[in-house]
Amino acid sequence: MTSASLAVQGLVSAALAAAVDLTVTGVFDWVAPDAVAPYVTIGADAVTDWSHKTGTGHEHRVQISVWDDCPGTARLKALAAAAEAAVRTVTGTRDGHRVASVVFARAVFIKDPNGWSQAALDFRIRTEQL
Repeated sequence: MTSASLAVQGLVSAALAAAVDLTVTGVFDWVAPDAVAPYVTIGADAVTDWSHKTGTGHEHRVQISVWDDCPGTARLKALAAAAEAAVRTVTGTRDGHRVASVVFARAVFIKDPNGWSQAALDFRIRTEQL
């Protein structure tokens, strides 16, 4: 399960980093103390069994967060749309796992009193072990 999760994280990270319309300072699996907005973080995620008669599979519930310190939410929503589009393109194989499907589940937009805003995007990604 862990390697399946790491494979999905790698594929998602690569898709986000390659997205032309996603103009962020970085894609991280943690937030560096000196990170400059806007940026994207990958995680939290949960992995469950999605096996079938002929093979092993996993269902990944992955959250992508877009962080911004710009007033308002217009730029954040545009960045979130670009991140969603990038993750929807995730295909292929990595580390012995093949992406079977990617489904966008929801987006939640949050503003905090200090001026930061977050778009939390949830996806369901199913993989098959090769």
